[in-house]
Amino acid sequence: MIDASSASGLATTAKASGAVASTEKLKESYDSFLTLLTAQISNQDPLKPVDSTQFVSQLAQLSQVEQGIAMNSNLETIAETLATVGAMSDLQLIGREVLVPSNRIKMSETEFPLSYQLEAGAEKVNLKILAEDGTLVRELSGLSTQADEVIAVDWDRRDRTGLSVPPDTFRVEIEALDGEGKPVGATALTTAAVERVNFTGRGPELQLANGEMVLSHAIRAAR
Repeated sequence: MIDASSASGLATTAKASGAVASTEKLKESYDSFLTLLTAQISNQDPLKPVDSTQFVSQLAQLSQVEQGIAMNSNLETIAETLATVGAMSDLQLIGREVLVPSNRIKMSETEFPLSYQLEAGAEKVNLKILAEDGTLVRELSGLSTQADEVIAVDWDRRDRTGLSVPPDTFRVEIEALDGEGKPVGATALTTAAVERVNFTGRGPELQLANGEMVLSHAIRAAR
């Protein structure tokens, strides 16, 4: 007799990762079920025929799994379509400027595109501006402690000695402390132009004018 647990086991076997693999396993489950069913009918006792209600119940379990697999397959197709549409929309970012988390800032003749965002509780914020080789160019203190706001950094483009600093790419370090001197979360942000979009296994990656690569979902704003 094919009991309910056997049919349930066949149905469970059909639940594989991925619609294609699941469909193949479901086919194997159907084949196994029909083989067992044929053998059972062929060898049943004529005086005690098998209750056909159990067959219907067991077939229903497999049919439910089949419907679930078909639904998953449709959802996977929809997800793939949406991912493709999203990836194509990222191509429209080429040439535009995006605001992204980054401590790498490319200063131009007219702009030092640095801002930051703080978690709640900061009472002291300091900023170090470093050359590519790590040399300290300038240190700013007493910056705004406003939480959850994008705060622009105003730098007069002069180094520690008061000399004018030419356009270049810099690294920044932000230190935010609470009243007890404990660190508070701080995120450096920069605005940079998108030069290229690369489609990778992690998703669309944007190549920025400051030399960094960021995932498109990291964008805070675009213009």
